[in-house]
Amino acid sequence: MLFILLLTVPTIVDAFCPAQCTCIIKDAVKCAGSSITDISMLTIPSNFTYILIKDTLATELTDKTFQQMPVTLRLLLESNQFSTVSVGAFKGFSLLKSLKLSNNKIQNLPSGVFDTLTDLDQLMLDKNYLVELDTNLFSKLANLEELFLNRNRLTKLPDGLLSGLKKLKILNLSRNKITELSTKLFSSLTNLETLHLYDNKLKEIYSCTFQNLGELTELTLYSNEIQTIAEDAFNHSPKMNILKLSKNQLQTLPDGLFLHLPELSTLALYENPLTKLPPVLFGKMDNLQSLWLYHTELTTVPDFVFSNLTNLQLLVLTRNPKLHSLPNDAFKGLTTLSELSLHTNNLTSLEKGLFEELKNLESLSLYNNNFKVLPGNLFNSLKNLQFIYLNNSRLQTVPGELFHGLPNLKLLRLDGNHWACDCKLVDFIAWLTKNSKTVENARSLLCESPLKMMTTPILDAKELSCLHTTAMGMYSDSTTATPTSYQWSSLSSVTKRPTHSKKTAPATTEEQIHTTTPLITSAPFTATKEKDHEETSSTTYHYITRSSYWDKKDQIKTTVAGMSSTRTTTLSTIIHTNHSVFPYGGPFLNFNIPLGKTILTFLLLTAALQIVLIFVTCFGLFKMIRLYRYFKGFTQPVILLRVLIPLSSKSQIQSLHCQ
Repeated sequence: MLFILLLTVPTIVDAFCPAQCTCIIKDAVKCAGSSITDISMLTIPSNFTYILIKDTLATELTDKTFQQMPVTLRLLLESNQFSTVSVGAFKGFSLLKSLKLSNNKIQNLPSGVFDTLTDLDQLMLDKNYLVELDTNLFSKLANLEELFLNRNRLTKLPDGLLSGLKKLKILNLSRNKITELSTKLFSSLTNLETLHLYDNKLKEIYSCTFQNLGELTELTLYSNEIQTIAEDAFNHSPKMNILKLSKNQLQTLPDGLFLHLPELSTLALYENPLTKLPPVLFGKMDNLQSLWLYHTELTTVPDFVFSNLTNLQLLVLTRNPKLHSLPNDAFKGLTTLSELSLHTNNLTSLEKGLFEELKNLESLSLYNNNFKVLPGNLFNSLKNLQFIYLNNSRLQTVPGELFHGLPNLKLLRLDGNHWACDCKLVDFIAWLTKNSKTVENARSLLCESPLKMMTTPILDAKELSCLHTTAMGMYSDSTTATPTSYQWSSLSSVTKRPTHSKKTAPATTEEQIHTTTPLITSAPFTATKEKDHEETSSTTYHYITRSSYWDKKDQIKTTVAGMSSTRTTTLSTIIHTNHSVFPYGGPFLNFNIPLGKTILTFLLLTAALQIVLIFVTCFGLFKMIRLYRYFKGFTQPVILLRVLIPLSSKSQIQSLHCQ
């Protein structure tokens, strides 16, 4: 029985359904198709509560389009070709609640066209060609709650346009060309909750623009040309939950702009040319969980600027090409922050206590910056940190202890950096060897210096050669003529090399020179607070510092002069064989000392002065020759006088002629 009833229902409904329309349920009708050019020809019955007419070629709505529709509640006339709407087009819809005229070609709406729709609570006029609106267009719509005027061509709105809409809750004016908002435009909208003004041409937000919007919860002002905002512009909307100011022309923000928005949960400020932030900007915002501040001109941020955002979960401070530093207290107060993005900036260094209070941080993005090295205790307090992104940050080295205190670390990216495989990297390589699974593609981390280790994975750089170059001492080997490199040495230590006893091996010519110059080979190590060198029966340690080169100069000469005739050796041989003692070519050829630099500087300045004097002399002679040639043909003294004392003005010339 039920099956038979279901089969007969469509037949009963179709009996009341007009041609070119479909009626799925008893009180709803849908008419669509390009074959419809005149809505009045459809002869829609008056017993439908829901009427949808779309995708037709109908161009006008007149007082004859519809008959009396006493029960119709929803009238949807979207995506047609309507360009003309007459005053009486909707006079038969006495109970209409929703009218949709979206996506048509309406350029003008006459005053009074909606006057009969006193029960209307939703009006959609979006996606049309409206340029201006009559002041009294909505004056009778006292029950209207939603008004959509977005995607039109409106440039301004008259003051009294919205004055009768006491119950309005949603107003969408986005994607128009509105350049200015009157201070009285929204004054009657005391129940307004959502206001969309994005994608217009607004340049300034005045103090009284949103003054009476005490119930406002969402305000979107992004994609305008706003340059200035009054400091109290948002003070009268304490219930505001969403505020979007991104993609404007804001260079500065007034002090305390967001001080009276305790319910704010979403704030967007990105893509503004902000050059600085005021020290006091945010009030207590327990609901704010995300803050976006990318694509700005910020160079830094003030200390404690985010300190009131105690429940913030996400802070995005990225893609700021001029952001080169962050103060030590920049992130104070963000104890619940779980994700911090600082990538794609121009940061060159980070303060060691910068992340100290971020106890709950789980993800930290620092890639695409200009670091070379980071403080060793930078992450010490981040026990919950799981993800670190330091790729493409120009790092050359990292302290060995940098990642030691991170028990929950799951992923570390370090690829794309410029690693210098020297002694400073030793401790990090030891850590990396043990934690290579944590580092994404650890074998892609390649040495860029020194040249001989270029493209070598730093995991394979275990034979680092650390050549001693400090002023603490130069290593001297009594058995070889060149300095010896040694592995894993500290830059503050000196490796001791033994000299074989003369009894164990016959002395060569070079060894004779070493052993017959005790002032050199037995010279004590002169570093401050160091003990005298040790001497044993079979091994002697020899040291000499650069500072003692010149002190030993005369002693070397005396020693050489006192040698026996059978062992006469030229001074050049001593200098050559003691290359390890004098690594810069010997004391007589060393121009790296202050005296040599002084003499060289004096010679250069003297040469430069001579060149300048020659140039000035030649220039003077040239001028004298020209002056001589100029006066050579003059025989009258008066002419000479006129040449030497030129007449300075036209009046003087005329007075001279008059004489």
